Amino acid sequence: MKYYLLKTLAQTRPEFCVLLKFPEDMGLKSWKLGDGVELHAGEYPQDAKIFMSDEEPGIEFPDLVPNTVRLLIVSKRLKDGMEEVNRGPVQYLPLSIYNHKKRLASTDYFVVNPLGTVDVLDTSASKIEYLDGKVVGITKYVLDPKKIAQAPDLFRIKEAPESYVVSERVLDAWRKITPKPTNITFFILDVPAT
Repeated sequence: MKYYLLKTLAQTRPEFCVLLKFPEDMGLKSWKLGDGVELHAGEYPQDAKIFMSDEEPGIEFPDLVPNTVRLLIVSKRLKDGMEEVNRGPVQYLPLSIYNHKKRLASTDYFVVNPLGTVDVLDTSASKIEYLDGKVVGITKYVLDPKKIAQAPDLFRIKEAPESYVVSERVLDAWRKITPKPTNITFFILDVPAT
């Protein structure tokens, strides 16, 4: 099976909105969304919202919403496709997006929070930069064929929890959506033959 690293900042058309912040009223708990830590009752606002910023003029909503805080923000259509095939632990958190004038623009979005990380990299074949023993960057991802065999269809990589990987099964579910989903960009991850 093939696996793909989703790009959460890619903006394929300039009219697409780009979000610059975490949902309002999350405070210090927002780090959990970026690291795949489960949010418990009361930690995620019931009326979670994000406001568009004047720094980014785009106003149209793609299915995968680009953002600078490394969240996986998707339309209900994409969320439903993931939910249909994924067998790993994930939180699907409803999100309202407000326009530049602070008016409600859409309630049809979700922050997708794959819980935990999965050890799937062949660290000797991948190009990983370390500083004081901590990973600070990965420029080449090579998946270990034995490790990836047990991976769910949506997950975060152990060495890069801010990353989101989907399987071919997720992309197949998205391909069935009409009209075709927008703003889905990714890198194909290398899985050497065994």
